[in-house]
Amino acid sequence: MRPESFRVLIADDMPAVRAIVRDMLEAMGFRQFHESEDGASAWRTLYDACQKEHSRFHLVISDWLMPGMDGLALVQKVRGLPETRAIPFLMVTSQSERHYWQQAEAAGVSGFIVKPFDPEQLRDQLLAALSPLASGSLASPRAGARAF
Repeated sequence: MRPESFRVLIADDMPAVRAIVRDMLEAMGFRQFHESEDGASAWRTLYDACQKEHSRFHLVISDWLMPGMDGLALVQKVRGLPETRAIPFLMVTSQSERHYWQQAEAAGVSGFIVKPFDPEQLRDQLLAALSPLASGSLASPRAGARAF
């Protein structure tokens, strides 16, 4: 599966962070995005999409700390529903302590990215999370892609 055919959900309460992640992904060849400002709206979007075969998401990138439903609660809901259970889920956070990674891993995240991060770090996590689907088809980020 090529990156341009992936439907990506980006959940973060900060519009600037969503834009940076989207820019990094676009530099790697991704083209289809939906953005949510919190876990609750991301969950509604995922749930609604899983009811329609043609609009399902192939990847979720979520901030951990968001108002209302946070990223940890979101990944738990995603892993709890058979239709969304297998979607690769990358957690992005400024929390770098080991116990955060352990909580995220226990909840079923596919990858964990600590802010600030650069396009290469995102690409590495994507390759690991998407390896059965992407198998090396992600482009290297263009020179000038913004780091976060």
